[in-house]
Amino acid sequence: MERSKKQKQESDSPLDTLRIERTQLTQDEFAMRCGIPRATYQRWISGKSEARLTMSQLKNVCRELKIERVDELPDDFGPPSKQVTDN
Repeated sequence: MERSKKQKQESDSPLDTLRIERTQLTQDEFAMRCGIPRATYQRWISGKSEARLTMSQLKNVCRELKIERVDELPDDFGPPSKQVTDN
């Protein structure tokens, strides 16, 4: 695994950007450590579905991203142009 390539990754997703900036984890590793199915995580960051985390998942995401207050999390996890709306 080449860590230098991971650090050069970019994402339109605020959640995935935080993962890249604050961890050394791949998407798969991050999702697994947070108790989120990989495909679900990918739908969230692509904007194909809205994130609905369990309390356990929320705590795990905050722990992995070194977030102390939930208001430090982005309001939406997907890219700005592809966010799902509730209508």
